[in-house]
Amino acid sequence: MIFITGATGFLGSHLLHALAGQDKPVKALYRNSEKLAYVRKIFQYYGNDTESLMKKIEWVKGDILDYQRLTDCLKDVEQVYHCAGMVSFNNSEKRKMFDTNIAGTTCMVNACLEMNIARICFVSSISALGISQNGDLIDENRQWNQGPSASPYSFSKFRSEMEMWRGIHEGLNAIIVNPSVIIGPGMWLGSTGNLFQQITKGLNYYPTGASGYVDVRDVAAVMIRLTNSDITGERFIISAENETHRQIIGYLAEALNKPLPSRPLTPALINIICSLEKIRSLITGKPERITQRSVRSATAVYAYSNKKVTDALSIEFIPVKESIAYSSMLYRNDMNSGL
Repeated sequence: MIFITGATGFLGSHLLHALAGQDKPVKALYRNSEKLAYVRKIFQYYGNDTESLMKKIEWVKGDILDYQRLTDCLKDVEQVYHCAGMVSFNNSEKRKMFDTNIAGTTCMVNACLEMNIARICFVSSISALGISQNGDLIDENRQWNQGPSASPYSFSKFRSEMEMWRGIHEGLNAIIVNPSVIIGPGMWLGSTGNLFQQITKGLNYYPTGASGYVDVRDVAAVMIRLTNSDITGERFIISAENETHRQIIGYLAEALNKPLPSRPLTPALINIICSLEKIRSLITGKPERITQRSVRSATAVYAYSNKKVTDALSIEFIPVKESIAYSSMLYRNDMNSGL
């Protein structure tokens, strides 16, 4: 049996669909039933077999921090995909994010060790890697070097990955994947969907940074292939292409037949936006949607090497422009149907 945490998230839902179509039974952890509607929607992008696949899955309600619940879930399980995680740049959510990402991974590692799980695949992030000092490609050997300037999210992923490495040293048969920025069908249904909406309404400014990008379907496929391989005790960057954020926005604007933003986000403009957002947050009591940390992340320039995973699996990634074009088509369909 296969067990998945984070099964109702963006990556987890796509991975769950790929695994549900295989012969092995699948068990999925979820926290509330409302999230199952999101999974159904992701499944619908793949065809008309949504309900039959949903019924094949053994849904288990629980929390990643409930150790006893985890050990109960792991009975008769051979493979684990640990996808549960939280992304946030708001200081008000820092403790919750640390609990989910760090303490949750600690619970999973200990539970897998106790239950003698045969194989585990852990979803880390490029945020857990060291940063580039001279503009060179970042690979799996880059050691953590972000120091006190690291965002709480980056720190949480670094610490959670350290927990997984600790488990490997204690006997876990595990692999770690570090996806770059994940794009693909259904991304507008979550927090990253704001970009689709902003482009549709008209976006005037673009961030000046760059990063790696990869289609969610490729991430799921690579995870399954690595988990079913004999490779153990290693991590793999999963990234298709390195692109500027302006280019990604350009692909999206072209696919949605909208104008390309022409003005860069300057430091002065960033300060004004963040100040206004802080005022809005104080007045409404709602979390800041844009913070200095999130903007710094969007204006940083990084590039990632995918040589290790392409050499290991001989994989050909979906081109980023093609991924955005396909996703944009599905987005337009959703908007036309009144989603």
